[in-house]
Amino acid sequence: MKTKLYILILAGVLAVGAGGCKAPALAPDEQIILPQAYLHGGADSAHIGGLPWKQFFPDPILQGYIQTALENNHSFRQSMERVAMARTQVRMKKGALFPELTIGAQAGVQKFGEYTMDGVGNSTTNTPDLAKEKHIPDPYRDFNLGIGFQWEADIWGKLNQKRRGAAARWMASKEAARLAQTTLISEVAAQYFELVGLDKQLATLKRAITDTQASYELTYQLKQEGEITQLAVDQFKSRLLRLEGMLVETEQRIGEKERSLATLMGVFPFAVDRITFEEMNCLNFPIEAGVPSQLLQLRPDVRAAELELIASKADLSAARRAFFPSLQIGGSAGFNAFDISRWFTSPASLVYSLGAGLTAPLFKQYEIRGLWENARAGQRIALEGYHETVLKAYEEVTNLIVSSERIHKRKELKREESEVHHRSIDHANELFKLSFVGYLEVLSADERYLDCELEYAALSAQCCITKALLYRALGGGSL
Repeated sequence: MKTKLYILILAGVLAVGAGGCKAPALAPDEQIILPQAYLHGGADSAHIGGLPWKQFFPDPILQGYIQTALENNHSFRQSMERVAMARTQVRMKKGALFPELTIGAQAGVQKFGEYTMDGVGNSTTNTPDLAKEKHIPDPYRDFNLGIGFQWEADIWGKLNQKRRGAAARWMASKEAARLAQTTLISEVAAQYFELVGLDKQLATLKRAITDTQASYELTYQLKQEGEITQLAVDQFKSRLLRLEGMLVETEQRIGEKERSLATLMGVFPFAVDRITFEEMNCLNFPIEAGVPSQLLQLRPDVRAAELELIASKADLSAARRAFFPSLQIGGSAGFNAFDISRWFTSPASLVYSLGAGLTAPLFKQYEIRGLWENARAGQRIALEGYHETVLKAYEEVTNLIVSSERIHKRKELKREESEVHHRSIDHANELFKLSFVGYLEVLSADERYLDCELEYAALSAQCCITKALLYRALGGGSL
């Protein structure tokens, strides 16, 4: 009997030792074959997603803001705490593989009635031939000190599969935290560049207000001299008021953006320093997008979805093993006596017990089958989620690559258009002075040039913002 028990214990130990194996990789039918390149581009393995963010964003002011955000942003710090919670789950699942040890001490007293089985039995036990020190006292006292253990031997690997699932979810939580980091970096950079673009729009509006004020004063003087009507004066006055309203709106947007950036950094609002518009236009960002297959290794949400799929497979395996019998091994050892002076007398007061048992579910089959079917459905959901995440990641990167190229081209076209409109303003003013054109042509030229300059400032900022979003989409953001 003892030999069989030792064999069962050895089997359990071997099962625990096998728990260190790595979680299985995805099956061939679960893997995704991505295109060789984005759109019709070449397959270049160079990839900006692996660059540290300090190398990607060369502006030292922006680097300082990003570092502050990584240290103080409350949402990001919550993500890091979730990683710690997931790590605790791994320790808990791992602890289930080992025996549960307990130690305790108890003392008690009990008075049995004389007309009870215990009372009669105790009185007949205290016979004269029994040593006085072994007589059962009345009331009965009990002193116990011992250590015990309870262990479910993982002979089928059920507990180990649960540990693997918890480990995969812990790694998925780490990927989720890295995704939060990349998102935070891109958001800080995007708002910073948008602020620079708004500064340019503010300067453009102030210059336009100065020019329009001069035009208004000129038309008012000409109206006094009887050369033009009040309509021209009112048109320039209306434009001046409109520009002042746009200026107030832009100042409001700048204030809101500065406060939003401060919130991302986890600090109260402050005066945000930033580079000039011209310096922003001179920033050089790496543009290597790499090949689509690199998304599977570098993009945090794709990695998290893959790990969730691995965890769901471990859950399914554990649910399947729940149908099998479980081996429970337990025991205890210590000192027990009804006389405190004899409590630690060895071996007279020494007690121990050891037992093992196999239990199999009988009436809980439906419950276990329900859990197993739920685990199967969870695995299918995780598989579909993994494929969907990869597909959306490829779409996002492709869209950002195309957007980056198109915005850069639009920016260059808008710059040329701005130069043309600037020349048209000079010509319109000269012709207006010579009475070859009316004030409406001057107003029209001014408005087209202003709109063009505002769009150029927005496109320049959006060009840098798109680069930051592309860096995040490619899985960048490493420290």
